[in-house]
Amino acid sequence: MGETLNWIRTHRVFTGGLGAAVVGLAMIITAAMTRPPLEFGWFAYAPLSNSVLLPGPTAGEIFGLGLAALGLIIIAWALGYFRGWRAP
Repeated sequence: MGETLNWIRTHRVFTGGLGAAVVGLAMIITAAMTRPPLEFGWFAYAPLSNSVLLPGPTAGEIFGLGLAALGLIIIAWALGYFRGWRAP
């Protein structure tokens, strides 16, 4: 009985990790596709402007990457746990 509950619990953890990885990947793709196009150079000279455009990852991409990484770590743990089981 205890082994069956442990098996079900591990499958739920695996499914949750898989879901987190998929949602994280979807967030990365969505954030990358909704980003405005980068423009290099100036349309007009702005001598009093001190702002510099430095393209980089958005908050959605960073959060999505972290969520996907967490999901992959959970999946790796669950697969290692499944692999470590011995046949009865």
